Amino acid sequence: MGIDVQLVGLGLIGGSLGLALRDSPLVGRIMITDHAEECLKKAIEIGAGDEIVSLREGASRAGVIFLCSPPGSFASIVTEIGPVLRPGTIVTDVGSTKLAVMQALSGLPAGVWKIGGHPMAGAETRGIGGADRYLFENAMYILCPAAGTSEEVVDLLAIILASTGARIQVMAADVHDRLVAAISHLPHLAAASLVNLAGRDPAQLMLAAGGFRDTTRIASSNPELWEDILFSNREPLLDMLEIYLQELNHLKKALERENRLAVNQILSSAKRIRDSIPGRQRGLVPGFADLVCIVPDQPGIIGRLGAILGEEGINIVDIEILRVREGDGGTIRLGVPTLVDAERAVIILQTHAIKAWVK
Repeated sequence: MGIDVQLVGLGLIGGSLGLALRDSPLVGRIMITDHAEECLKKAIEIGAGDEIVSLREGASRAGVIFLCSPPGSFASIVTEIGPVLRPGTIVTDVGSTKLAVMQALSGLPAGVWKIGGHPMAGAETRGIGGADRYLFENAMYILCPAAGTSEEVVDLLAIILASTGARIQVMAADVHDRLVAAISHLPHLAAASLVNLAGRDPAQLMLAAGGFRDTTRIASSNPELWEDILFSNREPLLDMLEIYLQELNHLKKALERENRLAVNQILSSAKRIRDSIPGRQRGLVPGFADLVCIVPDQPGIIGRLGAILGEEGINIVDIEILRVREGDGGTIRLGVPTLVDAERAVIILQTHAIKAWVK
């Protein structure tokens, strides 16, 4: 028999975890808990859970508990489940910051393992309706064990999570919060500021093209959720904001002084660093090679691309529709494992009258 798991909170992450954990040979029954009846019914319907339980009942039986509810609820959850937890139970979460979470989990009884978790994955669709068994595939999943947690326990949780396809990375909670302040939380503030700046003049928004939309996409995220995230990581974020403002001020002064050399150095440095990031990576995952192809606008064209390359043993690991004109055609980016695969794919597609090139 496997380890029984309890999911507390059946939104996008909780639902996706339920679907993915079902494939783990170490997981037994998946118990689900949520205040919303509709979420619970939907989770059972799609196979994200086996049994609906109350918070305390699930906590008394589970070997691993995933807190997928808002971090603001953790203090009350800890108080409610503390008395019924068995020694050796693992309590983890899926929140975006870790120091505040670990402080909340510290109220759990001795003998209960506390491991902060952060799956660095998401989607535009919120709620259980957006649940995706492959949401965590190739995404980084950070684990932040409390002091004194045995390596065997961390390894057990990592093995259980292996079925999600995520890449596990273990680090201290304070290190995690400092890193995400720079690469996740600060970019969100920058995107929000850019949108608010452009919103001062409707004419600017009318001209907003792909570059602006890509840069500011995350500004469309849930404001209430991000308010909680930003304040939960307030101190590291303030430090990164100060550094970011210094960078902007440096660029501002170079423009004021008409110092083209300084501007070029700033832009060149940014390009060099950005280009060193593996293509289309998610966290520390190795990149892959991109090719671009122009296809006609007709039913089944994406399936045809897959069939053509699949017959030649080339796996498509990522796909993105870049542009499309209805009734005419569009441009599609395909990610394949290696540059050699990309070069072969271009030749193969061209033999099928599909214009393609390595990006």
